[in-house]
This record gives sequence, structure tokens and C-alpha cells, in this order.
Amino acid sequence: MKKFRLFGYMFVDDKKQGMSIAKTVEATSYAEIIQELESNAGWITDTNGAFKVAYIEEVVE
Repeated sequence: MKKFRLFGYMFVDDKKQGMSIAKTVEATSYAEIIQELESNAGWITDTNGAFKVAYIEEVVE
């Protein structure tokens, strides 16, 4: 399995500090990640919340 990091859109909080949400997931390929995103209209959800994915990168260890 490969690891991928999914980044959400950047937003600015009330203190004017930019933040981006990221989550690391395991999959066999980019195609598997894309298929999962397409089935959820571009959203990643888990017990801690949800975010719209803007960028995907492979984690190289």
C-alpha cells in the first residue's frame, strides 16, 4: 500500500492566520483515491469532520 496526503482548501480564521486541513490515507494507487473522491463528490469524511480535497500528494518515506 502507498500513502497519500490529501489537502483541503486553505481558510483564514478570525485571527487572520491561514490554515489547511490534511489527512493521510493508504491506497494502492492514485486511481483508487480519485474513484473514492468522485463517489463522495470530492469530499473526505471521517469521525473528526469533513473537507473538500484540493490537492493530493504521494508520501515518500
